[in-house]
Amino acid sequence: MLILQPHIYLFVLTRTQVLLRVLKISASLLFIDVLTAFLVGGVIDPFETFGDMLLVETALLFLFAGIVDFGTSVAILQFRRSVFNSKETFSAQKRKEAERRAIALVSSGTVLLVILIMLAKFRP
Repeated sequence: MLILQPHIYLFVLTRTQVLLRVLKISASLLFIDVLTAFLVGGVIDPFETFGDMLLVETALLFLFAGIVDFGTSVAILQFRRSVFNSKETFSAQKRKEAERRAIALVSSGTVLLVILIMLAKFRP
């Protein structure tokens, strides 16, 4: 029988917290993109600028999610120990938290990618 220690899971994000992070990240990036696209829109087509910015941000979100998730893996910790003489040990709690942060970033990137696809499909 598995006995869970409650103090281990105090800092793990719940699904609701992950969803709220996804909404905050996506909304803030969309607001900045729309504002920038229409400020630059006098020079360049605002839809083109908006789409380009969404594409770059989506790629960066996926890249950062991979870095966050990979940074707490066992292989990276062993690499740090051997190269930098780090005393850090593997922690399932840190790993779970990194996975939740990566899920929030990947989900935000997916939301932006869906918006980008809709923008490309329904562009005037």
